[in-house]
Amino acid sequence: MKPDDRLIFLLGQARHHIYTSLDQALLGRAGITTAQAGAIFCLMKNDGCLLSQLSQWLMLDKSAITGMVDRLEKKKMVERRNDSSDRRVIRIHLTEAGRAASAQALTVVRKYNKAVKEGFSTKEIETFGRVLQTIVRQYGGKAEND
Repeated sequence: MKPDDRLIFLLGQARHHIYTSLDQALLGRAGITTAQAGAIFCLMKNDGCLLSQLSQWLMLDKSAITGMVDRLEKKKMVERRNDSSDRRVIRIHLTEAGRAASAQALTVVRKYNKAVKEGFSTKEIETFGRVLQTIVRQYGGKAEND
């Protein structure tokens, strides 16, 4: 049987299946989706960041990030606060519930990351990682019209 070389299709399929399963696991354990976990992980390292910064880090447009923060705020995992030096600026902060969800989510994500690697050698995993990093560097931030 000829190997399937439709890499873009296969990457999309792999992402869809992993994220669908990961969403279910994260919702069950931490009460958040995969995308929301990404936001919370960013805030763990950059608590008090601006919406625009969170948008850039997660590669989501402003309306998507605003909606996500709204949903996380309803879950009491983040809160918006005025900047102490400029009241027009709003910063996003994790709450204690957000920190707890982060710890739970990290456990789930580590489990999934380990499971994805099962059955592959260290060399295969390193090679696949380099391939993915190259794709990210090559296409990151580019919008082609082809």
